[in-house]
Amino acid sequence: MTSSHTHSERNNFFIIGYFSIALLVSLLGTIKFFWVYLGSIRASRSLFSTMTTAVLHAPLQWLDEVPTGRILNRFVADFNTIDSSLANNLVLLAHSALQLLGITVVGAFVSPYILLCAIPLVGTCVFYAKMYLAGARDVKRLEAIKKSPIFDTLSSILAGLSTIRVSGKTQHYVELMQSHIDAHGRCVWHLWLFNRWLGIRFALLGALFTTVVATFAVYSPSVSASLAGLALSFSLDFTDAVFWVLRRYADVEMDMNSLERVSEFCAIPNEPTAGDIPPEDWPPEGMIEVQDLSVAYSPEGKPALNGISFTVPAGERMGIVGRTGAGKSSLTLALFRFLEARTGKILIDGVDISKISLPSLRSQIGIIPQHPVLWLGTVRSNLDPWDIYTDEELLHVLRRVYLITSPSPSPLPPPPISSSPSSSAPSPSPDSQHSNQLTLSTPLAPSATNLSLGQRQLLCLARQLLVSPRILILDEATSAVDPATDQKIQKVIREEFKGCTLLAIAHRMSTVRDFDGVVVIEAGKVKCVGKPEEVLGRGE
Repeated sequence: MTSSHTHSERNNFFIIGYFSIALLVSLLGTIKFFWVYLGSIRASRSLFSTMTTAVLHAPLQWLDEVPTGRILNRFVADFNTIDSSLANNLVLLAHSALQLLGITVVGAFVSPYILLCAIPLVGTCVFYAKMYLAGARDVKRLEAIKKSPIFDTLSSILAGLSTIRVSGKTQHYVELMQSHIDAHGRCVWHLWLFNRWLGIRFALLGALFTTVVATFAVYSPSVSASLAGLALSFSLDFTDAVFWVLRRYADVEMDMNSLERVSEFCAIPNEPTAGDIPPEDWPPEGMIEVQDLSVAYSPEGKPALNGISFTVPAGERMGIVGRTGAGKSSLTLALFRFLEARTGKILIDGVDISKISLPSLRSQIGIIPQHPVLWLGTVRSNLDPWDIYTDEELLHVLRRVYLITSPSPSPLPPPPISSSPSSSAPSPSPDSQHSNQLTLSTPLAPSATNLSLGQRQLLCLARQLLVSPRILILDEATSAVDPATDQKIQKVIREEFKGCTLLAIAHRMSTVRDFDGVVVIEAGKVKCVGKPEEVLGRGE
């Protein structure tokens, strides 16, 4: 009875001990992975924030040279690797390394001769791992690069889908996308070939090592049956541990490709934002003086503007006229300092804009672009993204630009967001028929495709009315709208921006016929400056 009781107590002791050890291992494993993944998320957020800031503040030349697909690839594919793969492989590498160390210590107790047999195994595995990394590293980098054309082509297709269908180029873009996917697929296929190449050689080396250890255990008189079993277990576990240490190290090194690519974008040189802070009421009048200004899109490039000079008196409307490529848009970019002056300068109310901080400068100049810039959200979030103005102020500017005509927002349902060509919904009516449907809570699709072009342009105009800039630039703002909407925009500009210095970029003199003055630009130089009737009289 006593012997049975003692045996039961011993069993309970071992069961409790085994359970405690298993519980401790599970708890430590949970803490380990929680700590690693928490740190990984924090590091990834920091990298994402740094890279986003770097891209948003990148110089215009960099944005012109780098394809959109490459930028999307960094934000999507590379961050996916950093978020989900890199930290996991680092943890598994550390785990495999500790496991290999433990197995080696146990093997030393069996026989030091077994460790002598393990040295050639490790050396051969390292040799094959170096060969694997030499090729797989470049293939992994190439695989990441080949994703960029896929993103770039897809974004282009989505942006011009209607044009592609109308021009009958659907099959061409299908084949183009398939060729990009095939090129990426070939890289993935070769990457898996490298993996199998390494796996087969490690498996053969493991089988050879196990055979050598088993032969040693059988024919060695000093090795008992229990030690022989331990030696065989050691050989199998040791081979597996060596394999996974080298494999995890290779995975970590290839994942570092993504970290390297993200770090490259984090190091983009930013625009020089430093400068003087002007007085709060600057510019008090809005007079613009351009003095011998020359700008280019790159340090070694040909000047887009070459020594131009003219003056826009405060509160006047000046038209900037010229053919495509003459330099009109370059002047706009120079006013916002997206292009820095090579020579000369631009003065606003006597202040050199190159001395002013970029946020201060750009916050005082408004622009209505040719292609309205709106984003996914509501009318309210597009008018007032920083939630500064009241509902009454927002509704007031909507009425001033004729987007709503009733004294209160209409309860009619908002226009549908879906813009699919296959939709059975009727096509948008003219702006006048849609005006009462807009409310502050009207949802906008990406790029506001559920609104007509005229509505989008008027919404951009309402956004500028809220800010009330002293200087306003119209960059072909009415070139793509119907005559009725054009009249609305011109009426709003005449009535609501009185006293504002206005620069209007135009291709034709007829667009700026009623302006105070006209500057004709040709091949980056000022051809003539004068009243519209004077310039027309000269036949310019």
